[in-house]
Amino acid sequence: MSEYEDYYLGIDGGQSHTTALVANAEGFIVGRGISGPSNHTREPGGRERLERAVSESVSDALRAAGLMERGFIGDFHFHSAHLAMTGEPEDKLEIVDQLLSAEHLIVGHDAPGALAGALASENGVIVLAGTGSVAYGEMQISPQTLREARIGGNGYMFGDEGSGFWLGKESLRLAIQMEERELPDGETIRTALLTHFKRDTLKGIAEDFYAGIISRDQIASFTTRLDRLARQNDEIAMRLLHQAATDLAELAEATVIKLGATRRRVQVSYGGGVFNSKLLLRQFKTAVKQLIPKAQIVTPYFGPDGGALLLAYRNAGKKISKQLLKNLSYAD
Repeated sequence: MSEYEDYYLGIDGGQSHTTALVANAEGFIVGRGISGPSNHTREPGGRERLERAVSESVSDALRAAGLMERGFIGDFHFHSAHLAMTGEPEDKLEIVDQLLSAEHLIVGHDAPGALAGALASENGVIVLAGTGSVAYGEMQISPQTLREARIGGNGYMFGDEGSGFWLGKESLRLAIQMEERELPDGETIRTALLTHFKRDTLKGIAEDFYAGIISRDQIASFTTRLDRLARQNDEIAMRLLHQAATDLAELAEATVIKLGATRRRVQVSYGGGVFNSKLLLRQFKTAVKQLIPKAQIVTPYFGPDGGALLLAYRNAGKKISKQLLKNLSYAD
């Protein structure tokens, strides 16, 4: 077969990095490329970041597959391409359309790609918690009707409960509050924050965030150190992780309710760096089972990049067979 029939592209574009997967019609991944962030295009330099991230990740994947040695990625025609992107996809469609050539080209939110990957293209709910947080679900109501629901994803000012940014922000807020009131309980987390951000004062961290010197991703990166404190039985850290786990479980519950699936057995999965905390993940699973008694909690089958690739197959009308899933799993 020709290149017009053979190759499928899945892209997961996030706030920290962008991953492109190129696969053939049987589901074997033949090339992978990774580049920088491809988040909000309305921010200064956002369009340029998106163009660079897509161009670099796709060209690296095509070169790894031996399908392109040089030239413009738009010269290669995919049978189907799906881009699962953080932020609003409407802002990216025009840009992507100028970069890529595909018989079927879809630019969508990142959450459906993550769901497709986590549940191997089956129905259910996924809760994503990285720098931000969002829950997304799909439920097949009838052969012709797929119900979708999205809860959260409203950004760090108006949402993102339980996210990495929320955990970092709350850690700093509580530490400043306790320092101002001269409360001794905050000394451990205060020291951890100053060490992590390499600053002399807590207010210096806050001021540098407001000035744009410290990014949202950097605030979120404190989650790893917070988890370490929680494992050392620091009460503030344990309390924050427990609250985050509860908030994330409530996102899952709200999504199930919005889907009208409270009386159904529903699969619930998870993704994002916040869930690297085993303590938080354990508490999240406990909270989900309490809030959604019929939930079946599923360890993610594929990552969001694999999910974007599955959506590329689905968009082209290709059946997601057990054999295709098996072939795709060889890449993990």
